[in-house]
Amino acid sequence: MEKIQKLRFTVQAICLVLTVTSFFINFKIAMIAIAVLTVFAGVFYCGWICPYGFMQDLFGKFGSLLGIKKIKMPSSLQRILVFSRYVLLALVLLIGSNFVFGLMAFDPHANFLNMLVGSVAGFAAISVIAFFLIVSLLFERPFCNYLCSEGARYGLRGILRIFTIKRDQSLCVNCKKCDKACPMNIKVSKATNLRSPQCINCFQCISVCPFKGALSFGPMSTDEKEKRKYIAIALSALVLFGSFAAYNFFGGKKGVSEEVTTPAAGESNSVQGGGDAFSDAHGIADGTYIGEGVGFKGTTVAQVTVKNQMITSIEVTQTRDDKPWFDRANSAIPDSIIQAQSTDIDLVSGATYSSIGIRDAVKNALENARQ
Repeated sequence: MEKIQKLRFTVQAICLVLTVTSFFINFKIAMIAIAVLTVFAGVFYCGWICPYGFMQDLFGKFGSLLGIKKIKMPSSLQRILVFSRYVLLALVLLIGSNFVFGLMAFDPHANFLNMLVGSVAGFAAISVIAFFLIVSLLFERPFCNYLCSEGARYGLRGILRIFTIKRDQSLCVNCKKCDKACPMNIKVSKATNLRSPQCINCFQCISVCPFKGALSFGPMSTDEKEKRKYIAIALSALVLFGSFAAYNFFGGKKGVSEEVTTPAAGESNSVQGGGDAFSDAHGIADGTYIGEGVGFKGTTVAQVTVKNQMITSIEVTQTRDDKPWFDRANSAIPDSIIQAQSTDIDLVSGATYSSIGIRDAVKNALENARQ
């Protein structure tokens, strides 16, 4: 199984490069495939794809090379802290307040991704990124374990997976090497079917197991006890997701409607001025142009007004992104483009995909204007 770890390291490195090239942003089918894989086989994104998870792994290996012994969270404390990232996810999904978005501005996972695609992070954001990487020298995946709301989201999606890591009790000698190897502090030695939402499918537990077949990856065992447990979890998940859907439908966080209200007089994203050779609108005739981009949940449509070869107004007329995230991006991106007279602007931390959707819609509108 050492080959699996080498393969995982290679895939992680490739995905880091693909992230830099915006592959996962431009090719939504890749993210859809990852989401489908999560539902059927658990969380592979965190263990095989996530760039910040990869960086924590690298720093962890570097710490081992330096002879730094890894610290394991005491079981009594782990049982409490394991819920922290799910509490954070609930706050993000249900509250969506400025306070929560303020916290997300320091999310090292989001900020690291932003930096990889060209966004400039502030000193505080870089400090948080560096802090968790340094802690990774002593403690495996500290951010992933307790504070990553995105990892929590993936974990919950895969809780009803069909394929998972299994333990054959007849072959297991209870050496607990799997427990020590797990970077997510899961008690693998106590599971028959490993259904923990913390599991990132890194397969390190299988790699260190001294008895072939004691741990394996495949379809879940289906004895009566496991069936009852699966049904109980399925019903709980149904209630949880049903409650969240009802919250969204009856007044919670809804997606922005197809038509976004035009800003009131004096509040529109507009500017007056003459032609500028450095403006992205240079050489474009006066008029209003429509363009499309891809946000987090689908197509974003923007209406761009050009006057005197200057971008004077940007209005988003359609988006499918969730309102808090979209509003966060829409409050900054149009103004930034107008001020810079360019789409080469910084993205909004915590609303990266919505920012990209608006920016690309403006780009597309200007491209359409030149045709």
